[in-house]
Order: sequence, then C-alpha cells, then structure tokens
Amino acid sequence: MDISGHKKVTAPREKLFQALFDPEVLKNSIPGCETVESIDTSTLKLIMTTAVPGFRGPYTVFIKTAEVLPPSHMVLIAEPTMDFGTMKVVCSVDLVEDGQATYLSYQIHVEATGKIASVPEILIKSTIKGALGKLFNGLQKELSAQ
Repeated sequence: MDISGHKKVTAPREKLFQALFDPEVLKNSIPGCETVESIDTSTLKLIMTTAVPGFRGPYTVFIKTAEVLPPSHMVLIAEPTMDFGTMKVVCSVDLVEDGQATYLSYQIHVEATGKIASVPEILIKSTIKGALGKLFNGLQKELSAQ
C-alpha cells in the first residue's frame, strides 16, 4: 500500500530537518509517543501506544534512517513486530524551502503480514494520515515554541 502527501510547515528547512531527528521534539509531536531514544546515529527507539481499538500497545518501534541528505531528504524505515503481525514501513521525505516556510512531501510504502494485513486498506490509510496530521501539527507547535 502506498500513501503520499505534503504539508507546509512554518519553519526554515534546516530547522525542520533537525527537528525530525530531535528525540524531544519527536516525543512531543508524535501522537501516543511515550519515549524517544537515540540508539546510534541512524536509529531511534520509540515506545508508543495507539488510539486504535485492539491495537493500543505499548509498542517498541525502531526507526532507521537511510539516504540522509541534509537538509533536504531522508528515508525512514520501521519494521515493528506485534502479536498480530508485522509491518514494514518505508517513508521518503523531501523538504523544499519556500520563503519563511518549508514544503514537506512524503511517500510511504507499507507492507503488512499476519492479522494486520487483513485490516481494510482504507482503515490503515486513514489511520496513518490522521497520525501524520497530528505529527505535523505537533511539529509546527514545537518549532513555533523554539
């Protein structure tokens, strides 16, 4: 399944790029995120819960980075394993400066196995898009406070 979209964030591109790697900013911006810890220069460990009935958690999710080209591009890869299956999520993020703001575009590819793969695609997509909307609003709030 593929999901794509964009968001205009009122912050300079370099500041937004740095925020996407800042554990404290991410913890405060990601819905249901309890902790974010840097494991090494290319891996973050998140402890998360969800608002999705039957999938509440908590879950440990490792996010690896690839193809990092500061301050304009990155690929984020997560492969959480849960009791009800696994998901492989690859998200390509591009940042383009637009005056005092930054245009963030993303392309996500999701592969699911196990029971989670039987969830209708429209529900997974709407859940991911809803979480991304909250993430972007949280990032905007965090960046505005800095």
